[in-house]
Amino acid sequence: MTTLLRHLFSYPLLARELTERAARKRTYAVRVGYGLALYAIFLAAVQRLVSQAASDPTGLGGLGFGRELLHTLVDLQCWGALLLQPALMAGGITYEKERDSLSLLLLTGMPRWKIVVEKYFAGLLPMATLLLLALPLGAIAMGYGGVSLQLVAASGCVVVSAWLMTGAFSLLCSAWCRTSVGAILGAYTVGGLLLLAPAFTYSLTERYILWGANLTGVDVPSWLWALWPPEIFARILTWQQGASAVATGGVGWAATLEETWHQCLPMLMAGASCLLLAVIVLARRSMSPSAARLAAHARSGAAAWQAAVRTVQRWLHAIWPPPPALPTDDPIVWRESGRGHLGRSSQFAYHAVLLTGITLALSLVLLGMFPRTGGPERLNYFAIILGSALVLVLIVRSANTLLNEHTNQTLDILLTTPLGAAEVLLEKARALRRYRLLFFLLLGTVFLLAGWSENEYLPGPAKWQTLGQYWICAGLALTVYPSVIIWITLFLSLALRARAKAILIALCLFTVWFLAPILVLNFSTPNWRKSQSTLWLSLTSPLGILDANHHGTLNDFSVQVYQDSRTIARFPEPWAPVSANYGFYSGLALAFRILTLRLADRWMRR
Repeated sequence: MTTLLRHLFSYPLLARELTERAARKRTYAVRVGYGLALYAIFLAAVQRLVSQAASDPTGLGGLGFGRELLHTLVDLQCWGALLLQPALMAGGITYEKERDSLSLLLLTGMPRWKIVVEKYFAGLLPMATLLLLALPLGAIAMGYGGVSLQLVAASGCVVVSAWLMTGAFSLLCSAWCRTSVGAILGAYTVGGLLLLAPAFTYSLTERYILWGANLTGVDVPSWLWALWPPEIFARILTWQQGASAVATGGVGWAATLEETWHQCLPMLMAGASCLLLAVIVLARRSMSPSAARLAAHARSGAAAWQAAVRTVQRWLHAIWPPPPALPTDDPIVWRESGRGHLGRSSQFAYHAVLLTGITLALSLVLLGMFPRTGGPERLNYFAIILGSALVLVLIVRSANTLLNEHTNQTLDILLTTPLGAAEVLLEKARALRRYRLLFFLLLGTVFLLAGWSENEYLPGPAKWQTLGQYWICAGLALTVYPSVIIWITLFLSLALRARAKAILIALCLFTVWFLAPILVLNFSTPNWRKSQSTLWLSLTSPLGILDANHHGTLNDFSVQVYQDSRTIARFPEPWAPVSANYGFYSGLALAFRILTLRLADRWMRR
């Protein structure tokens, strides 16, 4: 009985986790960054609604839009939980595995369910401090009218349910995976599959395959959106509007809480199921085998191709002997080329041809679906998904190419060579050229078909001029942006010296950098693509120029107007934003390259 009470009322693991998190500087940096982003987007939304209300001739337009403000706030909080909670939670158990302390933790006699529960609350509490930052904003929304206390309570229930569910499936990924990086990536992947994949698949199937004549979209069944928090709160708002129109005395607490409970129950059940699975797999996956066996099975499919390549190489070498495969000029590049699936030339050629063929086939399938007019838009979404995956690969490979030396304790040996730290780092960056080439081939295939399908029916001269402009802009993005990603990630790897930390911070940095300016413009100014000033502001995101290229707004950045006595001539200059954008990002990549090489010797010898 005493042992049971000790297990129930003592929380040593939770106390240790919270103490370690409180000692980390990034805990407070995340709080400050999240608060600034939340308040900035909310204030932009308030400014937009106030400017719209100012056009009301009665002067009463500024009252009653608190409901829309609260909806915006709940969406921001749900997105914050979905994006940040996996990063805060997914490393909880894998951190013990990487330190070889999970087996010791299991030997202490602490029940598995208690380990999972304490890890769960240790990962939830840091996010709770971020969610509480929205309380003053909720009071501001109530001040503008249209928001009842029942609605505020319902919004809190939705945010808390989303927060608990996201933490639960992130902890399940942490219990299943071996490394923190794998757990974080798995949490985001599982989140996308769990929350969005069912409704997205149904929508594509109904719209483009089964109902070919329907060009306006389809109504996705409500149960497919049962785990998507923004949709759940939108349903609660719709229900309350209908109930308020019917009820004479307004909607009471009991009815509101009952409807909120029914809407949030699927998220709570999903979270409880994930926690139960985490308890089950914790001990079974604590000593899971390494990925070498899985990699061996993956390489077996390429055996026939490699045998054929070796046969052809023997025939060619009989006529033209190859040069000696010695590390004469670039020894680090030669050393790195023997590692990984894309190291050797034959392996790279095999994977490049295979992946490019798959990308081409998927692009043609998306273009061939009915209706054909929706092909370019489908390719645009495919390019977003593929580009996100390729950016993630570049970040992981860039960080691993340097920090693997820390892990394997071979960095000191490299630094004793005559090359020097800067030359070692420069050759490490050169070894990533194959990943840059793969990045160019895959996304270039999608952009090639997207540009052709968008401008297929234009007249001859205009068609080729527009196509050339589209392809050149996309090609410059595929040439410049990988350099920015690689050198910033190498800089972070030098500064942080921890693989999981460097990858996570680089991933968060590029996610915010790529998405935040576009999201802020969409929240603050929905018609920002029609204004020249906001178009230039969109270039603060690397996606801004690609968005302008896709929507055909490059001509709206800079327009020269010549006026005489009778006519006005307008001469757009589409190359002004292209030159400014890629010139800036090329200079940024060069600046980080110089800075990283200058600091390489000092930071690598720490």
